[in-house]
Amino acid sequence: MTADAEPRLGRFRLRELIGRDGDARLHRALDANGRAVALWTIPLARLCDDAASLERFRRTAAATAQLSHPAIPAVLASGEHAGTAFVATVMIEGPTLAERIADGTLTLDDSRETLGRVLSALDAAHRAGVVHGALGADIVRHSGAAAMVTGFGRTALTGERASRSDDLVAAGRLVEQLLSGHDDQPAVASLLERLRERGAAAFPDAAALRGAVAAPTGTPLPASAATAKHARRWPLWLGGLLLAVGLATGAILMSRPATVPPSPKPSPQSSNLSSPVPSPPPAVTRTAPAADIVPLPPPDPAPVPEAPIAPRRPPVAAVAQALRSIPCALVTVEETGGRLLVTGTAAGERAEAAVREAVEAAAGGWEHGIDLAAADAQFCAPLTGVAAALDANRGLAEPLTTTLATAEVATTEGSEPQLHAGAPLILEMRAPAQPVRIQVDYFTIDGTVIHLLPNPSDSGTALAAGAARRLGDRAEGGRYWTIGPPYGSELLLTIATAEPLFPTPRPEQEPAADYLAALLEALAILPDDAPAPLAVARFITTGP
Repeated sequence: MTADAEPRLGRFRLRELIGRDGDARLHRALDANGRAVALWTIPLARLCDDAASLERFRRTAAATAQLSHPAIPAVLASGEHAGTAFVATVMIEGPTLAERIADGTLTLDDSRETLGRVLSALDAAHRAGVVHGALGADIVRHSGAAAMVTGFGRTALTGERASRSDDLVAAGRLVEQLLSGHDDQPAVASLLERLRERGAAAFPDAAALRGAVAAPTGTPLPASAATAKHARRWPLWLGGLLLAVGLATGAILMSRPATVPPSPKPSPQSSNLSSPVPSPPPAVTRTAPAADIVPLPPPDPAPVPEAPIAPRRPPVAAVAQALRSIPCALVTVEETGGRLLVTGTAAGERAEAAVREAVEAAAGGWEHGIDLAAADAQFCAPLTGVAAALDANRGLAEPLTTTLATAEVATTEGSEPQLHAGAPLILEMRAPAQPVRIQVDYFTIDGTVIHLLPNPSDSGTALAAGAARRLGDRAEGGRYWTIGPPYGSELLLTIATAEPLFPTPRPEQEPAADYLAALLEALAILPDDAPAPLAVARFITTGP
């Protein structure tokens, strides 16, 4: 008799059950690379009660996958497999906020910083149309020094039960929980009073609540116009009163009359005088000196300022690793002249904001510069779909690579190559240290994907370990491509697997949305014992 095999869901190996929400279950799982993931699952039958439920799951899962915020764990995969709907996210280790509150180690600054990240993440989710639905101190974890809002993966499975208003109510409770021990601060007391009186209606959105939490310590938040007016005038009146008393005292001291000693009384005259008594000399009137002016001692010399202690700078690799948690951006980090330079491309405004915020949080102590090119937010979807494969490839000593071999670009300096109208698109690919099958896709600015390999003229997707091949070189025959409109930042994606991803070739050109749905399904059902998929991506800017 043999032991039962380890339970699996597609390429995920299920470990312990660590949470549940109704019919939804949360497992600690391992992906094909052995990396820990948080895997939310629910029986597919629970989503098939009506036609809208399954569509809502897919729509919400896609929206959640596009969330790009340093405090939100990235969604690695979602879909349906073997009668189960699932969402897999990056696993966040570390103590929960509830545990930190119980320890009593949170200072006011710690609480403000934690709430700032949580509310920023909630605001980003709401702007993307995603509701959390279960926000609380047990959901927020501290990974290192940074707060992370977990649980967004379950939103796709149970999110229809909650609303933004529910999230704001939960956020308000979290604010009270963290700040109630600091209500000796006027700003904190005013904020808590406002929340208790008005509840979720106290603030229109998470951004407004975040701004109130960030109010300076000791500066009361205006509870009403009268209170605000009084708070402004009283310190000024008190100061003016003290100033008036001081001036009056000074006037009294300076105008005090000089003291004149009294004239001596004449001695009583004798009734029997034999000779006249001479008159006494006139009294000399002395003017008393003015009040002595005691000079103030010279001021103490200003202390010599101590040389500032340079803040500890994190390793460049640590900053780069933090930025990799943003799936919708491809960036590099390098040290140049003693400062950090972050370059690359971000897909959408939210991704760009997430990169900038992550740099500020992770690069403390470094003087840094950021040079980001902007790409359309539509490219966030393919990058998120292959995020796990991109990470797996980055960790290899001999990774999968794809470079531009077009002559006009090969000698171009700079991090962002330009291809102009009529230029050929020529690629050179090199396999990792293992044999692979490759899929090469080009996502255009108009929402189309062109499958460069395999294509109708070339089905040779096999590459031996470490082998290289060119693609698109007209001189070698076969398919070739030239740059044409529409122009802009476009995405080149190469995926390597042990076996072809699709049993039959895809159309050479198709809508990107259709292909992405098929790609995610193909990645989710890879054999359990198959090597982990690898991927490499880059943006290419085109112009007339």
